[in-house]
Amino acid sequence: MRIPWKRLAGAGVMALAFGFLVVLVRSQWTELQAYEWRLAPGWAALAAAGLIAAWLVEIEIWRAILRSLGGRLTYRSAVQVWFLSNIIRYIPGNIWQFLGMAELAAESGVARLLTLTSVALHQVISTAAGLVAAAALLAATGQGAAFDRLRPLLWLAPLGLLLLQPALIERALNWVLARFGRPPVRVTLTWRQVWLLAGAYAVFWLMQGLSFAALVRGLTGDAAPAALYLTATWVGAYLIGFLSLLTPSGLGVREGALVLLLSPLLPAAVAAVVALVARLWMVVVELAAAGVALLLRAVRGRE
Repeated sequence: MRIPWKRLAGAGVMALAFGFLVVLVRSQWTELQAYEWRLAPGWAALAAAGLIAAWLVEIEIWRAILRSLGGRLTYRSAVQVWFLSNIIRYIPGNIWQFLGMAELAAESGVARLLTLTSVALHQVISTAAGLVAAAALLAATGQGAAFDRLRPLLWLAPLGLLLLQPALIERALNWVLARFGRPPVRVTLTWRQVWLLAGAYAVFWLMQGLSFAALVRGLTGDAAPAALYLTATWVGAYLIGFLSLLTPSGLGVREGALVLLLSPLLPAAVAAVVALVARLWMVVVELAAAGVALLLRAVRGRE
């Protein structure tokens, strides 16, 4: 039985990334013990609430895209589809979450192809908006040697938005669908709608980044970098992990990027611990949200 090279590469990248974090933490264990760690419940609760709020905004944006294609989901159904499919994105392959969304939405009468098309549009517009948001936040803060090295590359972000013409998106989607033997789809989003969606996604990224900033503040207290810098760091690291396409949910890649981008303002070992705690934070909140979605699903089944 042949093992796909991509799966092997993903496993290797993940092992190297987490191995690096472990070695880094062990090499500076004494400094970590001496560091004035804090665990402020108020900041932790704010971080969790902010993350949930950001996701709820993201779900509504996705619903708007789905409606533009002719698909209809109530907000309650969309929440269930989103959070129940979200917990399977750590399965290797990077497609299971999307297939799960298609199957769950089909239970509410939405065609699978419409759901998959809406998810593809969601990913493209959200990623472009995130790149622009990270670039804007970087320009506003102007901190960090690592970001200074990446600054020229971030000028590609506005170009990404300029390329988000509905006609180009439609051709690209139909080219991919044709490779899989699927019928073409009609993208009814106008140029203005695409930019409005991108603006809404920028708000989502800002909310998620500020939630991460609250988490870091709860861990490190007054030593935490500026909130806008932390927001830019989170958005940039998240997108690096997502675009790597090698590991499920950017596992390992995102953490490595966080360490790189946080190290100019935090000790490297502290940045590594923050990166690991941030992953745990997101997983715990995802599981809690999935639990609520399961409860809503059970209640709906009894109605």
